[in-house]
Amino acid sequence: MGIDMFNLTTYASVDRRYLEEVADVTEDTIGKSFYKYFCKLDYGVVMWKPHKFGPEMNDRIPYTKVDINPKYFDNFKVFQGCLFGLFSEYEEMSLGRFNVSRIDLKSDIEDLPIDVVLSRLYAMGYRRDSVSLIKGSTIYVGSNPKIRIYDKIKEIMARLKKGWSITKDDEEMLLSGKQITRFEIQIRNLKMTLKNVVDDPLGLVSYFDRLQFYNFEDDGKIASMGGLQLLMSKIPRKNRAVFEKFKDKDLEEQVRNNYITSVTEWLNGNERSNDVPF
Repeated sequence: MGIDMFNLTTYASVDRRYLEEVADVTEDTIGKSFYKYFCKLDYGVVMWKPHKFGPEMNDRIPYTKVDINPKYFDNFKVFQGCLFGLFSEYEEMSLGRFNVSRIDLKSDIEDLPIDVVLSRLYAMGYRRDSVSLIKGSTIYVGSNPKIRIYDKIKEIMARLKKGWSITKDDEEMLLSGKQITRFEIQIRNLKMTLKNVVDDPLGLVSYFDRLQFYNFEDDGKIASMGGLQLLMSKIPRKNRAVFEKFKDKDLEEQVRNNYITSVTEWLNGNERSNDVPF
């Protein structure tokens, strides 16, 4: 669906009775958390009633925070219905009432080894020391926006090994037998409402422009680019033929186009089922 996480805030009040019917509501009695009440659902978390500070400061904080993952919903229509259903029947809900404090954008590319990404990646606007490589298979770059590039199939298998549930899409990926590399960009303090995002989701594709790639074949370009380059210097030239499939501009377009296609299909798509995850 092109979006992997929403953190939303609003001054609207939740339907506590409904939340208590579908899940457990816990209370922070010592003022350790921003919010007094916490409810964990299968598809996200709902928090409400700020209480960590004094009355004046608490009143400035949005009354409710919802961390919700779109991957559990077949399309935006189901997502919106479930989101609005969390709130009191006395509240007139609209997309404009939700501020987006965090959004994760994603793009999946098939049959793209992490080695190729490491060898070709040039991330614009980031310092070299903002890069880390975890266990040789996950690349992290920067903090906000934060770039994460990883083997999606390995991530799904790791969740299964821990006994966690997976979505229908995750199961289909796993059964496909394909290698899938996920490009994920986490953006905080977006200063947009949910309505802004839904009205112009393609405007966010510019965040993927930070990911640029170069060709091994153009050594002159490598020397002149400056900035951040992630090079696998130990790969001999005779073994670089495997990279022919992923030229620089082609790969950049694949990353952009996958996000555009998937987010458009999710916003406009039909329901695969009438099930809502509770």
